[in-house]
Amino acid sequence: MIGNPFGLRGFMADRGICFGGYLLNDTSTNLFGGKSTRRTINRSLVDLQMTLHTRRLFNWTGGKFVASMRLHFGPNGNNQQLGSIQGYSLIDYSPPATQLYELYYQQKLFDGHWTLRAGTMDANNIFDIPADAAIFVNPSAEDAPLYQQPAPPITAPGVVGVFNISPHTTLLAGAFYYDRFHPTVIDSMFTALEPINQPVGAFLTAEVDQTYQLSPRQPATIGIGGFLRTGQLPALAGGMQTDAGGGYMFIDQTLWQSHDTVHRLGSFFNVTGNDPRVSEIDASIQAGLVASGLVPCRDHDQMGVGVDWAHLSSLANTPKPYELVVEGFYAFSLGRGIVVQPDLQYFANTGGGVYPDSLIAMLRLNVNF
Repeated sequence: MIGNPFGLRGFMADRGICFGGYLLNDTSTNLFGGKSTRRTINRSLVDLQMTLHTRRLFNWTGGKFVASMRLHFGPNGNNQQLGSIQGYSLIDYSPPATQLYELYYQQKLFDGHWTLRAGTMDANNIFDIPADAAIFVNPSAEDAPLYQQPAPPITAPGVVGVFNISPHTTLLAGAFYYDRFHPTVIDSMFTALEPINQPVGAFLTAEVDQTYQLSPRQPATIGIGGFLRTGQLPALAGGMQTDAGGGYMFIDQTLWQSHDTVHRLGSFFNVTGNDPRVSEIDASIQAGLVASGLVPCRDHDQMGVGVDWAHLSSLANTPKPYELVVEGFYAFSLGRGIVVQPDLQYFANTGGGVYPDSLIAMLRLNVNF
């Protein structure tokens, strides 16, 4: 949005220093059902980013330092309005906080075929990401329940490797360390969003991605992965559970696109599984369609419809064994990095049947600067 004021952004980029960020603002009203329909909830997320490229700064090829800070404002809409197990907005956090989000070094090796990262990272930004799921407001399609339960990884110190085995096959592997009982100096400087009761342990995950084409204009990616959380984890039946694991598979498929790729119809399918002893959601399926530039004279607009089905562990003791979400949206691109996105989400068996079926109306403002 801010462009290149006084040439500063271009001046800094020429010297290897890039900065930017984005603002997300969600305004939601519960039209019926759920926990409460008494008020409209507004909350915001500001993400500030800086990247230092070592080639321009130090004549060191293939490296970069990445740092980002997040600021959360406003109440948790899901807690106050809905009571859903899956949630309906990625920026719902309790309490509002300021967080040094990611801080890591990345190095490309062997002519770019390998990439290594080390530092504080969010596994949800690296693993289990169907590209066409990113535009949806509901976080379940992109932040799979297997990473959210029993507590979100959010960010943690770790090492991640990305290995291009062949032009169409990529292996991703990561190991993250959690010790919320003994916060680091960085944690004490900011309000940490990680769970304060997370025992010492590790989060290990790996994924294999394979790209293919049904035709020259129908590319696709299929990914298969798994994870393991070590240490003592709180069990749904009470007490602590030693270690827990799970797995997932996703397909992101372009169904059609024009020669100039401006007009496009994409789809995604994601299935996950998680240990039912520690996670309320022990299995889930997400699927969706996303169309770009299909409305005349609105080449950069997007519209989509998706469904999230979450099966609930029998140990969660909910009245119903599943929660179902159907979402539809239209994203208006206003130019200069500004997108306004009306969104509707219908929940069946809200909170596993604890609350009545509900309909959430949202308006998301996305500003990139």
